[in-house]
Amino acid sequence: MSSAATLPFSGVSVKLESPTAAGTFEAPCGLTERAVQFTKEVNSAVIPDCADEDAAPYVERDVVSKSVSITGKGVMARQSIGRWRAAFEADQPVRARIDLAGSGAQSGGRWEGSFHLTSFEVGAVRGERCTVSVALQSSGPVPFTPAA
Repeated sequence: MSSAATLPFSGVSVKLESPTAAGTFEAPCGLTERAVQFTKEVNSAVIPDCADEDAAPYVERDVVSKSVSITGKGVMARQSIGRWRAAFEADQPVRARIDLAGSGAQSGGRWEGSFHLTSFEVGAVRGERCTVSVALQSSGPVPFTPAA
């Protein structure tokens, strides 16, 4: 029997490009949950069988668009408030990177592209720590670069 090779929580990280050092990416502190979703919008058409018009036809689909979204939740770390606020206030997208730990042979690498911070929620419950919830949507391609 062979067990699945898995990643720890730190094996997937979300980083934003530093506003003061282009090409430098930093992970905002405090996220205890994070997810990346890849979606395709498709159009569909029912294609009849010309040889047997009574046969149930198959549906064919064509890709219309692709999108990547990033979500995260956690505690609101004071050192990250300014970065999240700046990303939300920016009218232009910010550069973001999703790192996947491991070598290229282990399918490690990174996705990188432009994203709009579309949701930035700060919450608080009496007796608990302040929380944050964020959502980012891609703007343009988000290519994957395999690790060395």
